[in-house]
Amino acid sequence: MHRPAIVLTLVLGFVALLAATVLAQDGRPPADATPGAVGLSGVPLGAIDPAVAPGYRLQVVELTWSPGAYVTRHFHPTALVTCVQSGALSFVLQHGAATLTRGGTADAPGEPEPLALDAEVTLQPRDCIAFDEFTSHMEHIGWNAGDGPLILWEARLLDPDEPFTTYVNDQGTPVP
Repeated sequence: MHRPAIVLTLVLGFVALLAATVLAQDGRPPADATPGAVGLSGVPLGAIDPAVAPGYRLQVVELTWSPGAYVTRHFHPTALVTCVQSGALSFVLQHGAATLTRGGTADAPGEPEPLALDAEVTLQPRDCIAFDEFTSHMEHIGWNAGDGPLILWEARLLDPDEPFTTYVNDQGTPVP
């Protein structure tokens, strides 16, 4: 008679523990994280130094984010388009301007929409974020929002003599 009640109590306790664990796994970089990137690797796919942009390189890079990967607050001195190939990327714009284009379909591609500051967005395959640091300084964080690897393709217009990423503190001051 008491056995079903005990089993039910154990099952409910397990479900509550599982739910609490899932809710606690936000995926965002920890508040006390050392500035930088954790769990990322990148491979250049191609590049060209375009004649119409002397001193700059147009580069396409594939980035692989392992489960649990993240980047702390940072900026890039470049114009950039980042698209999700597989997995899910969560992203928070903390300063500046950027646009989000949802993948849509071949017949009805998505329309760019501005991102709100401090609002979390999650990108799925074919979704892209774009920004132009040359027109608006932009700082952001990001993390792998899925259970498996996240694959991104980035098109970057950059000065090859400048560091690609600068990590900053909460006030936007560069940190080592």
